[in-house]
Amino acid sequence: MKNTSKFLIVFLIVFGMTACGDDFLDRPPILEESRELVLQSFTGMNNATIGLYAEFYHSAWYGAAFPIITDLKGDNSKSSPLSSGRYQQNYNWNQDPSQTMGGLWFRAYRAITSASNIINAAPDVDLLPGQQEAWVDHLVAEAKFVRALAHFDLVRVFAQPYTYQPNSLGVPVITVTRIGTPARNTVAEVYEQIESDLTDAIAMFSENATAFYNTHRSGTVNPKGFSSRDAARALMARVKLYKGDYAAAAQYATQVIDAGYTLYTADNWMDAWGTDGASEIVFEIFGSTGNGNWPSWEEIGYLYHPGGGYGDVCATNAHLALYEPSDVRLGIFVEPANQQGFFWPSNKYPGKNDPNKRDNNIPVLRLSEMYLIRAEARLNGATGSAADDLNAIRTRRGLDAISNPTMDDIFDERRRELAFEGHILFDYARLGRTLEREDEDNRLTGPTTIPFPSHLWAMPIPIGEMEANPNMEQNPGY
Repeated sequence: MKNTSKFLIVFLIVFGMTACGDDFLDRPPILEESRELVLQSFTGMNNATIGLYAEFYHSAWYGAAFPIITDLKGDNSKSSPLSSGRYQQNYNWNQDPSQTMGGLWFRAYRAITSASNIINAAPDVDLLPGQQEAWVDHLVAEAKFVRALAHFDLVRVFAQPYTYQPNSLGVPVITVTRIGTPARNTVAEVYEQIESDLTDAIAMFSENATAFYNTHRSGTVNPKGFSSRDAARALMARVKLYKGDYAAAAQYATQVIDAGYTLYTADNWMDAWGTDGASEIVFEIFGSTGNGNWPSWEEIGYLYHPGGGYGDVCATNAHLALYEPSDVRLGIFVEPANQQGFFWPSNKYPGKNDPNKRDNNIPVLRLSEMYLIRAEARLNGATGSAADDLNAIRTRRGLDAISNPTMDDIFDERRRELAFEGHILFDYARLGRTLEREDEDNRLTGPTTIPFPSHLWAMPIPIGEMEANPNMEQNPGY
């Protein structure tokens, strides 16, 4: 059964966020119009669809908290000597329902509600002469991708992994906006909706997404800041991996690998960060100071920047120990002269136009992840060589090839390659691995061991949702 969340009623009904500035999210204020009027025309629906992406850049989601917290909790990073207290609670796994990840819940459901409005309005859109139904289909595909990614991020954070308890409590699945007090769907039901949306999106996207965006988004932005058929396939590969459906994960990853993207090399690895539409990017959050949800001083680049930024979070010694001296990925780390022995990954988020490094593209789906997904899938029975896929990454990062990789080899490679992009915590969870940490600097007041299984792998439902919805059930242990 699919419902809506009462937590969202106060914000009924978000069509798409407007912005200021001259970037691609700069559109007239459409919140002043009714939903029906906004979504009645192709132009209005296009503007509303553009607005969906602004939600991702909020500091509570990809703009900062989501990737920072998942790497911080997963022992890639730690509270730094510059810490002003930001994210200290997350570092210590102090999962208080009144404070933990409530912003993600709110922002993701705003995106889901807005996307659902677009999807459900599509059959009644009035087309002008020369406008095509295929254009509307493309907008619906974008909305379905956004809705799928939002549901996926929510279920990863607020529920146990599918590979452990598929029939345990997930999150509410929303496909229609209406007032309600829903109970939670199961993890399996949430995944079913995610896969359904992605299947539809793959079928409905324009064959040439870049041409579509150049025509209907003024051609002034990086098209990889919008979703596409390749992005939907890449997300589906990740979803299938998280389910343990290795044959399907390999199938979708292969489709992306064969689509013409290019892996970074040892020579251009460092130049790729801070570049719009770099060769490995399949989908990224387009960072701009003109974005309506620009995080400003709370943006991920500033939080990882020790030389003038907050620098609250730096790499753990345990993470740094994973790299060999020849690994070009060591170049992302900065060791300030006045903070010897501490390393910040600030060159992965170097900024583009703002001198304070506060406007970054945040990678969500990259080609290298597809190789690592397929390597893991092949190690678990999918057809093909896991070594070939793993070594496609290793040899381009300055490392020697491995003949017979193990799951530990792939896990560690994912940890190096996808570091500070928001993966490691979920890798521990979906693989059922106990997390061991060290108190490296006498700032860790929380547990050093997070066993699996444990209630801690599903974060608590935010207190605001619990208070607003009498049918919302809290996760066990909180």
